[in-house]
Parts: sequence; C-alpha cells; structure tokens
Amino acid sequence: MHQIALERLVAYLREKVPMARHFDIRPGRVDDTGLILEAPLASNFNDKKTAFAGTLASLCTLSGWAMTSLVCEDAGYQTDIAVIKSDVRYARPCSEQMIQARCDWPSPEETGRLIDLLERRSRGVISLNAKVLSRDKTAVTYTGDYSAKIL
Repeated sequence: MHQIALERLVAYLREKVPMARHFDIRPGRVDDTGLILEAPLASNFNDKKTAFAGTLASLCTLSGWAMTSLVCEDAGYQTDIAVIKSDVRYARPCSEQMIQARCDWPSPEETGRLIDLLERRSRGVISLNAKVLSRDKTAVTYTGDYSAKIL
C-alpha cells in the first residue's frame, strides 16, 4: 500500500514540480523504517563529479514531504503540505551512482501530535529527519518541519 502511494506521490511531484522532473527524482522503496527517494548521479553531478548539493537538499526535502503525505493519508486526511523550516548538513561528498535520501518514519508520539492538531485545528506541523549515505557513511543529515493543512 505505501509503495503504491509513494509511486503516486513521486508521479505527482514530477508532473507539478519541474525541479523534480529535471533532477529525475524516482520512488525508491518504503519499509518499516522509512521511505527512500532516489535520483541518478548522472543527472545531478557538480564540477567535482559528486552529487550536486541542491539535489541532495531537494531530495531530502521531498522525502520529508512524501513522508508527511503518507502519515496524513494513513490517518485518513487529504492535506496540502509545505516545508516551513529545514536544516541541511553536508558531512562528505556523495558519489553513489543512485543517490538515495531516506526519511525515517516519525515516532508514534510525533505522529500523534500531528493527527491531534489536524483533528482540532485542521492544520498541524511535524518534524522529520532524513539522510543520504555515500559508501555506507552519512553524507547529508536533514531536519525539516512540515505544515499539513486539511483540504
């Protein structure tokens, strides 16, 4: 169910957000720990032939957007989602041929807070973490706050 939803969300992003199409963002997978969005290095390298920082930040940001969408859909809500705050830390270059940003599932407490706010105020905020690995080491860490508003 979540994998199909992720594929639908990425198709939506590729249709509505030109940057997502340009970076060739693709659905990775969804599992018990989180979700993965991917983009090929061949379309997203810098002058050093490593991953472009803008792609890394965008992939992390969109992985959080997709996670927020899944959390809201799981609770039965159709929402408009926007990132309202983010922090990206670049620890090392990323040279993987397929760049992968993993966004972890939020804790049950964090999910509960968001759902409670949606029920009471028709809008809420959730904080999510994502990362990009390169050669089994953390290349990028990301924290983002996402606003969700019931449509």
